[in-house]
Amino acid sequence: MHGAWLLLFALAGALPAAAQEVRTPPPEAPAPPASPAPVPLEPRRTEPQLTDEDREVVENLELLESLDAAADLEVLLELAEEK
Repeated sequence: MHGAWLLLFALAGALPAAAQEVRTPPPEAPAPPASPAPVPLEPRRTEPQLTDEDREVVENLELLESLDAAADLEVLLELAEEK
């Protein structure tokens, strides 16, 4: 039995010191700093003030668009009834 211990100590002494050390994992690297928030390229533009005439034109355009959408809906309903 003494021979086994002697052989074990002899083998342990023959190993380089680096092989005998217990390795611990390297510490975690610190997180990279947060990137700064992106800066808008252009400041927000304020809506131009509309004259009464411009406002009336915009309202009429919106009315025409809604009438066009209603006409499209009517056509779709007629097609659906035919099937």
